[in-house]
Amino acid sequence: MSTNFPTLILNFDHVYTNQNQLLSIGKLISFNNISQVKYLCSYEKLEEFKKLIPFDYKGIKFLGKSDFHYLTYLFIRNIKLPFELVVIDHHLDFMETFEGYISCGSWIRDAVRLPFIEKVVVVTDNENISFKDNLFRKLKIIKNDFDILKKYINFPVYISIDKDILDKKYIFTNWEQGMIDLDSFFDILNILSQYKVLGVDVCGEPDFNLIEIKRSEKINLMIHDIFKMYIQEKVTA
Repeated sequence: MSTNFPTLILNFDHVYTNQNQLLSIGKLISFNNISQVKYLCSYEKLEEFKKLIPFDYKGIKFLGKSDFHYLTYLFIRNIKLPFELVVIDHHLDFMETFEGYISCGSWIRDAVRLPFIEKVVVVTDNENISFKDNLFRKLKIIKNDFDILKKYINFPVYISIDKDILDKKYIFTNWEQGMIDLDSFFDILNILSQYKVLGVDVCGEPDFNLIEIKRSEKINLMIHDIFKMYIQEKVTA
């Protein structure tokens, strides 16, 4: 494995224990003894992760269940060049949360304030999402018409993927899910792979169920294979 393409696997709830093929290509970091970080985390406790995780933004990070999607913020805040964040998710993680905390449902509020972010593009199938663009001018929502994504990308991209956008017949996550089919899902990723990709993270693991875990692992490996070559070539260019 190229050192320019680290693959980190963050194991909070043993969700990767039986994903042996994935484990063979990445570095596993276990957090099973860390408490009070599921769903939301205080900013003070968030800093403790810096001691345990190498926060280089390059490569792919597997974050576990959608409960830990806020960890994206820790990776992207280290990027020191203009970039665009593309989030593929059934949900708009832009809710307000408790003062002094970041959560899996609020982290984009923190992301849009980062100085080097030019734009946050949320790719979703969720027709119930409504948003006033004037609240945060950097936030753009793309629903279903995924080809239009191309007109929004003008800078290097960091890509954050929540597999809860997929229909339940492909994977059964622990959150409300979308209805995107696998072909459309990978079409989106292939479009994004054409740009300079700074890094990728993936969440949306299922609850413990061996059948679902194996289905999830297959999707994880396909995501990994799409971006491995592009990240190595484009980040080191």
